[in-house]
Amino acid sequence: MKIIQLIYSLCSGGAERFVVSLSNQLTEMGHDVTVCMLLSDQNDSYVFNRQFLDSRVKFHSMGYLAGFSLKKVIDVEKYILSQQPDVVHCHLNVIPYVFRIAIAHRDIRFIHTLHSVAENASGKKWQKFINRFFYEHRYITPITISARCRQSYRDYYGLPSPVSIDNGCEVPRKSIRFDEVVSEVESYKDNPNSPVFIHVARFHEQKNQILLIDAFNELDRKGEDFVLLVIGDGFDQGPGAELKRRACEKIHFLGLKNNVADYLYCSDAFCLTSIYEGLPISLLEAMACGVVPICTNIGGI
Repeated sequence: MKIIQLIYSLCSGGAERFVVSLSNQLTEMGHDVTVCMLLSDQNDSYVFNRQFLDSRVKFHSMGYLAGFSLKKVIDVEKYILSQQPDVVHCHLNVIPYVFRIAIAHRDIRFIHTLHSVAENASGKKWQKFINRFFYEHRYITPITISARCRQSYRDYYGLPSPVSIDNGCEVPRKSIRFDEVVSEVESYKDNPNSPVFIHVARFHEQKNQILLIDAFNELDRKGEDFVLLVIGDGFDQGPGAELKRRACEKIHFLGLKNNVADYLYCSDAFCLTSIYEGLPISLLEAMACGVVPICTNIGGI
């Protein structure tokens, strides 16, 4: 089967990591898979997860800057038709790029995975009604990633339950740098028994890192012993940098890492303070590493 995975970018987010893992697995099963990202691959942050793609997975960048236009829609349509796929699997809110072609070419199966609760996965509010039309008439098949997301779809769109496939991940493996990471994490501790907490996410309003930092600053004021590792980008400028500036000394901002598993295996608890989620890959990976989750009670969590 020939499959195109359509997504904005391969940045460090969970949906992007999901696309890479799924593409690798489908390729291993013998399918012909291409990951097509809309944004330019000349921006390093947009292709962070590309390094984890199996060499057999094809990759194509449309080279776009941010913003939606009819010309971009036409270009995407031309690319899809040139590849003659059996399936186009859309991720996040890229489905406006395939509305026209989904109607005109019923020989291609169009699928859309909602990587969050429905009300946060539909773009602008007016788009809800367009999405509903395409879902209801099966021009595009929706897929949700948790029981909570499935319920949110029913509530938001007023349609019967869609296909629901619980999110999943591979068990993360330690890298050849694991021993170095063990030494690094030990250097952050005030004593050998200091508990290590970890947060893995880019700086974003959804992830509510203000709550995370405020909570651990309060623990520090109370004299509690801990280490908090924050892995992800966006903390070197703007509001992210301001949050980093007011974090206590027990909180360590490590930036992007391509060996996150090493840090998970060195941690005791995983913290996620999001205000909405689907079923985050970062949480599943932490649990797969045996790290205790401490999370806000929202979405698929």
